[in-house]
Amino acid sequence: MKGTAERAPGGVPCLLVQAGDDLCAVPIAAVRRVVKALQAYPLPGAGPELLGLAEYGGEPLAVLDLARLVNASSGPKPLYPVTVVVTAGPANSRETVGLAADGAVEIVSIAPASVVPSAGGIVRGEATVGGKVVRLIDLEALGAST
Repeated sequence: MKGTAERAPGGVPCLLVQAGDDLCAVPIAAVRRVVKALQAYPLPGAGPELLGLAEYGGEPLAVLDLARLVNASSGPKPLYPVTVVVTAGPANSRETVGLAADGAVEIVSIAPASVVPSAGGIVRGEATVGGKVVRLIDLEALGAST
């Protein structure tokens, strides 16, 4: 059974993004920018979740494929793909990374009590928002895994 997210005050503000067929919630406190999909240049030997490096603000930015990170099945070709620039990792060693997503959907508030925890990885758990299952992304775990 999935939890039900609140669209009321008291929850954690999150940006909903489309990643393949899945909806993912990224805590808004970690979001720095949402930009038109950045051109990533592949790195030899990189894993499939690392699309490559892009230029962002005159600096290199690692761009990760969010759909691959959450094992989402591919959806239709996105009309307006985005790169969500976030800070990831433990508080003492945060890094800025880009998450390639199929689109930014909306900002919602998710009550922590509504999240059904998952087994681990970068998905903290799942909740229901507007009748749809949403996967809450754990950016601290993402930073630890990159």
